[in-house]
Amino acid sequence: MLIPIGDVAPRRSFPWINLLLILANVGIFAWLVLTRGAGYEQVVQAHGLVPEKRRLLSFATSMFLHAGIAHLLGNMLFLWIAGDNVEDRFGGFPYLVFYLACGLAAGAAHLATAGGAERAMPCVGASGAVSGVLGAYLVLFPASRIKMLFWFVIPLFTFRVPTWAAIPAWLVLQGLMAWNQMHGASTQVAVWAHLGGFAFGFGCAVLLRMFGRDRRRRPGF
Repeated sequence: MLIPIGDVAPRRSFPWINLLLILANVGIFAWLVLTRGAGYEQVVQAHGLVPEKRRLLSFATSMFLHAGIAHLLGNMLFLWIAGDNVEDRFGGFPYLVFYLACGLAAGAAHLATAGGAERAMPCVGASGAVSGVLGAYLVLFPASRIKMLFWFVIPLFTFRVPTWAAIPAWLVLQGLMAWNQMHGASTQVAVWAHLGGFAFGFGCAVLLRMFGRDRRRRPGF
């Protein structure tokens, strides 16, 4: 099993907003599990993004709910690796707006594509917003390296993969899952939310490189 554990892209400032987003997601999950226990599923049903109900507030609340501990930790790991550098390039408050907008775009993509039984199921998680952060990271740090841990029963060794290879490989996997869903397969993953969030984040980062304050920085760093 391959697990991303970090990157090598430098940053100039401490990622306060990214850290607060991670703490918010972890804190909300821990608080709900401790206070609601078995009732956590009812919270997800009430505040997740359910396509057939189209509650506007659930666009925001669904971004801070997760289906389980593995779902939470996976999202937070990717956010920890890529979010600090993206925040450094965007700036603190603009990064917060960007992150939330990626989540909203992901939710809109899910609503537009959900069909069948998916329309009655709550969609939760930071995955869409985090996918947007990955899209921005690919544009802004293509020459960086992602540190990977190869794990088989015990950790064996680490190696580095270029951003321009690692994130597109993840994108291909999402595309394959989307193709399978289009042909009737059920993956239990809101893959179109991932793709929608990624596309939005990628586009925002392209605009930042073209017109933003960092447009004269050397490619990749």
